[in-house]
Amino acid sequence: MSSWMLLTLVPGPMFAWLGFGIIGVVSRSRRLIILGVVWAAVAILVNLELWGEAQPIVRAVAYLAGMVCALAVNPGWLRTMWQRRLDRSGMGVTAARTAATGAGTTPTGNRASRRAAAKRKRAAQQKAEADAAKSRAAAPAPEPVPDEARELAAEVGASADDLLEAPTPTPAAPAEPVDVNTATAKELEGLPGVTRARARKAVAERDEQGGFSSLEDFGETLGLQPHEIVRLRKVAVCSPRPRGERRFGRRVDF
Repeated sequence: MSSWMLLTLVPGPMFAWLGFGIIGVVSRSRRLIILGVVWAAVAILVNLELWGEAQPIVRAVAYLAGMVCALAVNPGWLRTMWQRRLDRSGMGVTAARTAATGAGTTPTGNRASRRAAAKRKRAAQQKAEADAAKSRAAAPAPEPVPDEARELAAEVGASADDLLEAPTPTPAAPAEPVDVNTATAKELEGLPGVTRARARKAVAERDEQGGFSSLEDFGETLGLQPHEIVRLRKVAVCSPRPRGERRFGRRVDF
């Protein structure tokens, strides 16, 4: 945006008027257009053979004056173009107020932005409520109850709504714990850490020693890990060993 000032750096004031004229036309500023016309007249005057030996001094003064004038005009030119860019993006009014009044307008701008955000939030809520109402209105109506269902409900002493209700699923009964002293090899396979080979080994050891004394005895016999024995307590139990065959005899207490 400031590249037009290069025209004022050309030796002599020959092209300074062109720079002022360009920014005057682009910014539609009458003041800058008049300034360009003035500098065009200055460029013509300093190049006429009227000054004699003082002509180089006159040209140097006009050259320096053109640069000083360009430095003074450039900030206004940049503000004008920046404001025009903001106007095109829809932010010109807010930016102009902020630039004109300084920091004093910041709270007002914040309040305005908060009010705008609150309005957008309310509009979004109203839209969501309207969409929900449309969804409820568009929901299919319940199917009418057939006359046979009503007659059947009257016969059994219930209402037609009871016949249309979905059956409530009954919770599954918890599985009974497996008794390691009575279970088969197939039942023992589902226990934590018990494979098919270990289940067969457990049945063989149980038959040989007449049963297990506890779940720990069962786990140690199969070589289970401590954490597997802990999990075993939740799904298995160990009933007392069966007594051997009763024989006749006398018990003597001393």
